[in-house]
Amino acid sequence: MQALELPQIIVAGAPKSGTSSVYFWLAAHPDIYASPVKETFFFADQVSRFNRQANVIDHDLSTYASYFKGRKPGQLCMEATAAYIYQHNALKHIPALPGPPKVIFLLREPGARLYSQYRFERHRTKRITTSWAIYASDPQLLSHGRYANYLKPWIDALGEEHVHVDTFENLVSNPADAMASMANFLGLDGAFYQHYDFVQHNATVAIKSKVLHRLGLQLQRFIPHGVQEALLPLYLRFNAGRMPEKNLEELELLSQVKAAYTEDVQALQTLFPQLDLSSWVS
Repeated sequence: MQALELPQIIVAGAPKSGTSSVYFWLAAHPDIYASPVKETFFFADQVSRFNRQANVIDHDLSTYASYFKGRKPGQLCMEATAAYIYQHNALKHIPALPGPPKVIFLLREPGARLYSQYRFERHRTKRITTSWAIYASDPQLLSHGRYANYLKPWIDALGEEHVHVDTFENLVSNPADAMASMANFLGLDGAFYQHYDFVQHNATVAIKSKVLHRLGLQLQRFIPHGVQEALLPLYLRFNAGRMPEKNLEELELLSQVKAAYTEDVQALQTLFPQLDLSSWVS
């Protein structure tokens, strides 16, 4: 029986921490085959419109393998679902995959990540209408910034040799070095990124037409990644507007939220001493 094509690489979070950019930058590497759908949500805890046709609750791994049928000999398969870091099904099933896969986590200063997520949902997807003050008081949303609580079980399940953690801040300031380190972790040639043109993906912008945006997401799986890279600036020119300015009240609250994560940042630093978290506490 022929072995299923399953990912050797999974970018598993966190949301609004650079996972979209890393997905496309890794997809550009000649030794990686990226699933046409960036976020498969196959191992999500719930069935939604994003994974109704392929999810671990209703389907077996042969359905998941359909995302990787285009792999060329020698390539590593990859997907990137940013919510996996928080999902019980992901933690249960991913370490049990053959291999198991190497899992990459990107983390962002917790207050800034939460604020970016708020602006994304408020002004881009327009899923919410609540204020930043109410959003930032939600205990469940706040818990998502306590990264050590989520990553410790992943390390216990996968082993340190299968987990790579970096920060959004390092990715922004040193993309070539960050991606070279990631490639080396995956056993690939990191020199590919020395002269790579790093285009930012999924920046939080205001979307003019939700219909056009949803259509673009539906068509994304049929468009080669290189073509997507080329079309992104044109798409944003037509369907992206300016985000509202960050007001003083929101920024003052953001400082308070950042300060509230002090102990959580220290716990993360203890778990991953190699991370530079200096900007998170200054």
